[in-house]
Amino acid sequence: MYVTGFIFILVLLFVALLLLRLRVRFELSGDHRLLFAGLGRTGVEIDFKNGHRKIRLFGRSLKTGPLRSARHKDDQEAEKKPDKKKPKAEKPGRVRAYGDILRTVPAVMSALWHYSTGLLGSLIIEKLEAEIEAGFEAVDLTGQVYGYYQAALAAAPSVVGRVRFRPDWTDASFDGSAHVAVALPVYRLVFCTLMLIWRLPLRQILKVAIGKKRGGQDG
Repeated sequence: MYVTGFIFILVLLFVALLLLRLRVRFELSGDHRLLFAGLGRTGVEIDFKNGHRKIRLFGRSLKTGPLRSARHKDDQEAEKKPDKKKPKAEKPGRVRAYGDILRTVPAVMSALWHYSTGLLGSLIIEKLEAEIEAGFEAVDLTGQVYGYYQAALAAAPSVVGRVRFRPDWTDASFDGSAHVAVALPVYRLVFCTLMLIWRLPLRQILKVAIGKKRGGQDG
């Protein structure tokens, strides 16, 4: 009875995890330079304007600190100090046939292409609002950019319509604000990753990675 209940709870937690979203949110305005990355409402929020970072748990701030701490400086100083290590004994080298590598590349590239397109197609634009006011020294160049914006707006009004562009016909300038939030469901990430593993020629990749001993062959 207890074992069944424990397994049931684990299944519920796993399903709940799959339904969460990996989220990246960016805010740019006069008073904000914020970047958030995390799972659901839990993650790290970086304030570039004030030079602080926050650890958020379910939307609540738990810990705040500077972007670069004293510990980070100590780690950098420790890395600069040379470490005296004993020379290691040389191991017999291994070679990898270029033919095996070339035969593996097309399948790997195809699998990575399907993986990247699958992830991009699974992205959810939760929020996309931008307002840009810009101009160039040459008025005709400003007019060309504004014409491109109008053409893009007619082609994809649902997306480009969220970006408002106001040309500055008097002088070269740039000002604006943006609020962008993009999410990826965890179950889509898991599915695309499993399909990537299925498409990859793992046996050929392992063979290329191991290679062959110099002057001999592996059994």
